[in-house]
Amino acid sequence: MLEVYVKDGCPYCEKQLEIFKKKGLEYKLHNVSVDKEALIRAREEFKADRVPVVVEDGVVKNIGFGGGG
Repeated sequence: MLEVYVKDGCPYCEKQLEIFKKKGLEYKLHNVSVDKEALIRAREEFKADRVPVVVEDGVVKNIGFGGGG
């Protein structure tokens, strides 16, 4: 299962989600702007310093927008 960590107003997050939607991929969304536990998890567990963060089955696939998905 894909998980995506995003924040409010992030154009790169919007682009990442758009790509996933076009590909028909299902994902669980975590908004670090409102979910402080998600923010802590993204920073501490996944060592993320920017969004979007894409995680698949507990493994980080992407930190930041790279145009893929």
